[in-house]
Amino acid sequence: MPVELQDRVIQEVKTARRRSDWPTDRVLAALGVSRSSYYRWRRDRGKTLKEGSPDAAPVASTTGSVYEVLAEEREAIVTYARKHAEIRHRELAWRMIDEDVACVSSSTVYRVLREWDLMCRWRGRKKRYREEDEKASRPDERWATDLMYVKVGDVTYYFLAFIDEYSRYIVHWALLLSMDGKTLSVEAQAAVETLGLDAEGKALVKPEIRSDNGSGYVSSEFRGVLREHDLTHNRIRPHCPEENGLMERANRTLREALDGEELETLSQAREVIGRVVRWYNEERLHSALGYLRPVDSYRGDPATLHEARRLKLAQARHRRREENLRLRQLTLPLREEQPVA
Repeated sequence: MPVELQDRVIQEVKTARRRSDWPTDRVLAALGVSRSSYYRWRRDRGKTLKEGSPDAAPVASTTGSVYEVLAEEREAIVTYARKHAEIRHRELAWRMIDEDVACVSSSTVYRVLREWDLMCRWRGRKKRYREEDEKASRPDERWATDLMYVKVGDVTYYFLAFIDEYSRYIVHWALLLSMDGKTLSVEAQAAVETLGLDAEGKALVKPEIRSDNGSGYVSSEFRGVLREHDLTHNRIRPHCPEENGLMERANRTLREALDGEELETLSQAREVIGRVVRWYNEERLHSALGYLRPVDSYRGDPATLHEARRLKLAQARHRRREENLRLRQLTLPLREEQPVA
């Protein structure tokens, strides 16, 4: 039997099963199709699809659900995924919802990408999840800070950052030639000033500062700035960088974003790093924030954004149901005693 006819028989069997709610064997008997031939055709068809060219379009699922993803949504998912091949399926789903590309769940995006072999594989290490009492519960409750080496030309500089642990927003950064206490104290003062100062020159908000035990952080100048603003300093245990893991992970993300950048001069390096920090704060969707941007959680209204996403998904699900019902209205199975019109 030609392959085209085999495919047609397979689709007819699926349609009959969906409409009659009969088991496969009963449908095959009613249609006069050999059971062994039917399953052999399905097996051969699966091998053909698996060994086919990567450009061949996969066959859409025929589950019979009224909420089945539409053809135009499937095409939009594939097109968007090819433009953003470095982004994993969960972030892709939320980005497409925010940009009104396709309002589908992350599991649907996963299935479509699997069909087209477009999955972005995860190569990271297993995460260590922090206990609930370790997590900040509001913006500016706790800031983490750390230093990272950055090579500019033939000179090694130090990238200093203060990050809000609740929103993962980098509130202040600087590229320094030294990491002594006086330099760090100047930058700490600049970071605190982003919170606003009262009439006495003290910070309006009092975040706890978490750092390692580097020489600049244990210096009298750095402690003096914190004491002036009534800020608490929490230093992690020696040789336990995981206690400052949020800052360490942010540094890793920034370093990966800087890969391939040729930093030749200090002014150029500051311009490039500033662009990367803006991307991290204002464009990158953070998985720990429910795939929102850090700026949305730091000074925005994350609850409203999550609700807007939920509404978009509900509306798309309703539209998908209406479209599928219009194209394929299910009917009850024909009973033997029921007269045929």
